[in-house]
Amino acid sequence: MAAFNTACCYSLLNKKPEALKWLERAVDLGFFKFEEDADLDNIRNTGQYKKILAKARKLETELRNLMESPVTGLPRDFDSTQTYGLLVALHGSGSEPNTIIQNLAGVPQRLGYIVMAPYGTHPYGPGRFNWKTMEDSEQRVLETVKIARARYHIDPSRIILFGFSLGGTVTYYAGTKNAGLFKGIIPVAGTYDSEVDQFLPRSRENGLKVCIMFGDLDHETVVASNQAALKSFILSGVTASLTANARLGHAYPPGWEHDLQRAIEWVEQY
Repeated sequence: MAAFNTACCYSLLNKKPEALKWLERAVDLGFFKFEEDADLDNIRNTGQYKKILAKARKLETELRNLMESPVTGLPRDFDSTQTYGLLVALHGSGSEPNTIIQNLAGVPQRLGYIVMAPYGTHPYGPGRFNWKTMEDSEQRVLETVKIARARYHIDPSRIILFGFSLGGTVTYYAGTKNAGLFKGIIPVAGTYDSEVDQFLPRSRENGLKVCIMFGDLDHETVVASNQAALKSFILSGVTASLTANARLGHAYPPGWEHDLQRAIEWVEQY
């Protein structure tokens, strides 16, 4: 955005070479939507602008094609004839699926889960993606479950939704709204929105289990909203637990593998 705004300023000053240089820099950084911006009118008819626009369209198309299929992590001893649990993992803002699968450190796979990590709904630059609206994000989650069921033998009683940061926020929303689909949800460093309250009755009725985790040094909004989430779940009769990791900011805790295994095993308990 900073590079794009610089391009706009140079264009308004009619300094075309500088404007084109910064516009191309913005595209290289992942800014693709600028066709209708009037600030660029002074360079719009140049051949270089048209080349940059074509480049932006090509890069965006490549990213969107990449986003259609989730990244998958299979158990080491995967057997296509066997039935597995499914853990859908949602990355944070400005990240991508491979990163969150690496951060899961193979724990779900060792516990008999296939991991599927979809791309966020909005390209955020090369190798970076974001979650836009809750509705669009929910659809991406449901599509991922559908893909998993088409490819593998999935135990419908062992489907868990996991998310970190903004992915955790989506996890709160999509997991409670579709409580009959998920055995449990594990939001890590996400933010709970009161909009989710409307889905708590169905969460209780479907026996959804909620395992909340965050660092006590995270942003005060994250800390307060997760504390409020626990209260809302408990008052609504939803089984929920909360772990606030001491001296931890917006990150996965040390010894994360142990915490994650404990969370999955807790969700699986009847």
